[in-house]
Parts: sequence; structure tokens; C-alpha cells
Amino acid sequence: MSMFNIGLSGLKSTQTGLEVTSNNIANSGTAGYKNNTAEFAAVYNGGQRGGVKVANIKEDFVTGGEIVRTGNALDIAIDGQGFFAMSENGRTAYTQAGQFTLDNELNIVNANGAKLQGYGISEVAGGDPTIVGGVLTDLKIEASNIEAKASTEINFNGNLSSASDVIPYPVSAPAPAAPTLFDPTDGSQYNFSQSTEVFDSLGNSHVMTQYFNHTGSNEWQAMFFLDGKPLTEAQLTGAGLTPGMSDIPVVAGANVGNQSVDDGTGTAVSAGVLKMTFDTNGQMAPYGAAPGVTAVNLAVGVAGVTATTNAEINSGAAALAINLKFDGTTQFGSSFSVNENDANGYTSGAFSGVTVGDDGKVFATFTNGESKLQGQVVLASFANVDGLEQGSNTVWYQTEESGNALYGEPDSGSLGKLLSGSFMGSNVDISEQLVGLMSFQQNYQANAKTISSADEMMQILFSNT
Repeated sequence: MSMFNIGLSGLKSTQTGLEVTSNNIANSGTAGYKNNTAEFAAVYNGGQRGGVKVANIKEDFVTGGEIVRTGNALDIAIDGQGFFAMSENGRTAYTQAGQFTLDNELNIVNANGAKLQGYGISEVAGGDPTIVGGVLTDLKIEASNIEAKASTEINFNGNLSSASDVIPYPVSAPAPAAPTLFDPTDGSQYNFSQSTEVFDSLGNSHVMTQYFNHTGSNEWQAMFFLDGKPLTEAQLTGAGLTPGMSDIPVVAGANVGNQSVDDGTGTAVSAGVLKMTFDTNGQMAPYGAAPGVTAVNLAVGVAGVTATTNAEINSGAAALAINLKFDGTTQFGSSFSVNENDANGYTSGAFSGVTVGDDGKVFATFTNGESKLQGQVVLASFANVDGLEQGSNTVWYQTEESGNALYGEPDSGSLGKLLSGSFMGSNVDISEQLVGLMSFQQNYQANAKTISSADEMMQILFSNT
């Protein structure tokens, strides 16, 4: 091959290298962009030198891009390997550019309108949503207001100090000798108290307060007040319970009694009291035949069902039926402490935003502090990422050379975990590209010089003939 053709092949290959480098520099700020490298190979034709060609343009899928923090919950970075799956008008595309938003139908989309894919959810009436794995679907947010949910359970776990003073209130008649009336405003008449916020069926907030009295060796008495009014003995025995609480044994008999309480005016009001007994190891004795069950059912009726001096619901909501569990409550010599004091239930809430976990689970959040599962982002991997087909908008497409996409949950197997509030930037090193740019420029000039020299030699040859 003539020097002209060899030099021309050098110019063409160098020009391609310059184009690749220029494209890298142009996309140094593009989310999810992968650095491209032009690979060259020598050409021989029947043993004769034939110059050079571009053998391959390889993308760097190994080096991760810079993690850019934005604070936007729907900006999602992949910390490791894997691709987001996107639906582009029926065709699946793959990208690491995790800049997403919500469209007017609340689909999670990128700037080009492609819809983020993942696992959907299954909802059963009365139950929590669950992920349906194995089938990809458009991830979409359900933003309708969340309805109020009445509290049905309080989990209380703490330590009642065995070293505390004994206040000798009995748990049943006759009434205590002194003081005649229990006054919750007088801190000397009880050892400890703890309040819990609960909600009725309309989402109205109420305060349930427990008062604990150390009545004797390994024995305690508890009284329960809702919004400052005491629960009666009947309300402690489970009267008016919902069917779903029937599996909890009703606390009655020697464990429940009465106590006179000051209603704030000096008038005596009957309050129910619960006896709590502990063994010599500080463990609470169970109620009923079922071993280990330390629970009491609290039933609060609507206005007019109970005396106005006792606890009631007068907001127009349904009666409360709460299962109060003392599982894990102890009586050791250490000071009073509360390890757990959680009630379910909540007021109504309006849609406030979206959160994405490290495992890809997407939640809608609401103004009442609750969240609801919406689906799960999945990641795709390929046997040969170098076989992917490049597309516009920083996406790739599956080919026979890449193999079929394999989907999995983030942070499983070889797949990376997700970082919400961030996105993966380009992995282009600008300094390296500028050096390469100068090198290609010199190569281009050198190849042009080769052609120029060949031309000069041809002119000398023809001038001497």
C-alpha cells in the first residue's frame, strides 16, 4: 500500500480518536455517561503494511462515576454495578443516569419521559402492601390522602424499679386507708407514669396515661387514664372488644379491682386497677392460661355509654378497643426506664413526597408521618456489558452479544445498593482527556506530514524523469 494510503488511514483513525475524546470532554458533566476509549489495530494486506484502523471503541463500565449529592429523593445513584431499566415507548432501555421525577400521572420518569421499571405491589384489604417479584412494571406513586386509622395496640416495655418506695394501695375493696382518693396531680401518690398518644377512628388524638404504684413485694398496681379521665374496671376487662382481639385472654378476677380517684373537684370516681405481679427473677407473671401473655384489653366506649366522669370517646368516632401489651416489662433494682412505648394508629394525612431505600423500595410519605409502599426499583446486569448497543440520552440496549438482562434487587449478588438523594455523574477524567487530545493532535500532524512527504517525493520523482 502506498504511503498516501497509510498516511490517510492514520488521519482517519486519529480523527476518530479525536472525536471520541471530544465526545468524552463534551459529556464530562452528563449523568451516567461512560468514558469511551478508541482502540487501534495495525493493518497488513498479504503481509504488506496497510496502516492502522479503529478496532473498537470501548466504554468503561468498571469505573464508577462521581456520586453527586442533590437532596432530591428521586435522584438515585447506583453504588456499584447494575443498570436502571427504563420503558421507552415499549422498548426497554438501560441506564445509570439516575435523575428521575414524577410526570403528570405520577409515573417515575427521566427527563425524556421514559418510565422507570421495577416490581409492583399487591394489596389485600386490611393488610399492608407486599412486593410482587419477577414481573417488571412502570413504577407509579399513589398520592391519594391516607385515611385515619384507630389505635388498636400499645406495646409497652420497661423496668419498674423494685427499689422504689411502696405505696400501699390495694387492688380491690375495701378502699385504701390513706389517702382515700388517688390524685394523679399529686406525684407523691404514685411511683411512675407514662403517656402514649393514641387515635380514634376519625384520627383525633388522645392521650393514654398509665400510673404505676408499687403496692408490695413484687406487686404493682396500674391505673389507666384517657384524656385525664380514668378507665373503669369494666373497661379493663375487655368489654366491647373487637373480634380481632379475641385471641388475647381477658384480664379479670384477682388481677382487676377498683380504686377511688379524685375527679379534680374532690369527688370520688371509680377507676379500674390492674394488678401486676413479678417473680423473684424480675419477670412479669402472665395473665390467663397462655404462657408468656402479659396483656390487657382496654375498651373505651362512646359518649353516653359510660359515666361522663370516666374515659369515653365524645368526638363522634367509634369506641376504642386497645390491646396493651407489657411483653418484656421487668422489675429489677435499677431505675425506672422505658424501652418501648409505641401505639399504632394515626390521623389522616396528605401526600407529601417520596422516599427510596437502599434496597430500592419506594414509599409515598404523608403529612401524618406515615408511609406507604409503592413498589421496588430493580437493577439489571448483563453477561457482557461491552456488547450493549449505545443509544441517545445516555442509555444502552440489549443485544445478542450482551446477553439477556438479569434482574435483581439492589445490594444483592453483584448488584450495587442505591443512594437516594444523589446521582452518578460521568466517569470521565478531564485531565486524562486533555492529555489524550494533545497526543491525537500530534499524531494527526505527523500523519499529515507523512502524506506531505510522500507528495514531495512524488514531485521529485516526476521532475527527474
